[in-house]
Amino acid sequence: MKKNPLHAERTLTLLNILKEETDPDHLLSMTDLLLRLQEKGITAERKSVYDSLKALNRAGFETVLVRKKYLQGYYLCHPFSPAEILILRDLLVQSVSLSKEETERIAGLLEGLLSRAQAASLPSFRSTPADQKTDNSEVISVLEHAIRAIGEQRYLDFRYYDLSVTRTRHYRRNARLYHLLPVAVMSELSRFYIVFYSPKYGNFANYRADRMSGVAFSDEISDPVLFDEEAWQRHTFQMYAGQPSTITLECPLSLISQIYDQFGKNLIISRLSDSSFTVHVRSALTPPLVSWILTFYREITVISPRELIDELLNISEVLEKKYRVK
Repeated sequence: MKKNPLHAERTLTLLNILKEETDPDHLLSMTDLLLRLQEKGITAERKSVYDSLKALNRAGFETVLVRKKYLQGYYLCHPFSPAEILILRDLLVQSVSLSKEETERIAGLLEGLLSRAQAASLPSFRSTPADQKTDNSEVISVLEHAIRAIGEQRYLDFRYYDLSVTRTRHYRRNARLYHLLPVAVMSELSRFYIVFYSPKYGNFANYRADRMSGVAFSDEISDPVLFDEEAWQRHTFQMYAGQPSTITLECPLSLISQIYDQFGKNLIISRLSDSSFTVHVRSALTPPLVSWILTFYREITVISPRELIDELLNISEVLEKKYRVK
């Protein structure tokens, strides 16, 4: 059966009209739809519009006819509600791994999934201050390369850098290329990380996506590498790698939410009183973990391991010497 190009043009134009102008609170009647099509240079009749609406529904674009006493019209069901877009946009804004320009671009794409009226109803867009955002405009490309390379078990070549005190890039390894196999993309504290496998050292390591540049696909394909993401998370704390250890903490009941937020709810609580509890958590002994414990130094007591207690005592001695009043 021969396709009618006019029917296709009418249907696509109708879809754009419904996307931009309709939602459950903003309807367009059949007369409105005919008028909008005419304004765009497309002549149509009621029957042809009905046919286009049926075609949209068959294609997965749900259109709804509302019949009320004094109101009748159509609207398109958008894939997200304004509240859902607000949540996604807020998570996007908080990501310091994305540049200000990329944040604003993707936020615009998200808002474009709503009708114009719904998008206008959202709170004003407030981006994270530019000085807190990365100035690396390659992050989206880095993530796209990593996702594809993981699926193809393909190595990536890239350069990796740190920032100097003047915020200029200082490339590691004298700017020589890294040649590693990506196995996972993860996020922590509003940053994106890529976990790479090094065949030379036979281990895994995290690399920040916003510190990578010049990423390119290698021709080298790897045999499957077993990577246990859950086990790796136990080896890390805020993406700092280390050997996992069982840590026993004594905490006041007021901190139970913070403990759950930090370590999850699948914890072993061995002692519970009216005012405190003792919890066993599995985590790597890393600087961010020590920093987190010090945040609650008045409330949390480390029971074990001895290695962690010694580290806290060492910090205490260093601080006492540094700030002792002479």
